[in-house]
Amino acid sequence: MRTTAALHYPILSLPRQTGLTLLEMLVAVAVLAIILTSVGPSIQSILIKNRVTSDLNNLSALAQHARFTAVNEQVDVTLCPTENYLACLNDWTLAKMVFIDDNQNGAREQSESLIMASDPFKQANTVYGINGALVFDEQGGINQAATIIVCPKTNEATYASALLLSLYGRISVAIDSNADGIKEDLSGTALSCS
Repeated sequence: MRTTAALHYPILSLPRQTGLTLLEMLVAVAVLAIILTSVGPSIQSILIKNRVTSDLNNLSALAQHARFTAVNEQVDVTLCPTENYLACLNDWTLAKMVFIDDNQNGAREQSESLIMASDPFKQANTVYGINGALVFDEQGGINQAATIIVCPKTNEATYASALLLSLYGRISVAIDSNADGIKEDLSGTALSCS
């Protein structure tokens, strides 16, 4: 008698499908769209504030360095905007330089060393409230009190900030003391981007 052994074949299992169904994908896209529309404007606001703050911090560092150098070296130190790091100009969105003006002619000669320099302001920002050079004397005082206002190109005063320089050389940054959303200068007047 002939017996046949039962043949055992392994059961093949198909890989399990993973992923999202069409409905799940639509819900995820809808949630993402809601998040982006609610968060997008505040991200733009943060970027504008950061650009203004960055330029203002760079300007503040230059002014403080110029003042400390004037006091330490007991000489007049000039801070001014420039294109070529020789001539002082009036456009404060340009690069800035700090130097000791030995001959007091308002320009940097090749023999006068450049103490410090900065890059131009970001193209998204503008500057109001100042013309000409700032000269710090050996006592730390300054030739003109100044409110250097930095605004975004949109000229929205809510984003404006300012570097405040008193005649005694005190350097501070504008604050919003009355909580109306716009910072004020030393006299308490709201900053204006115009």
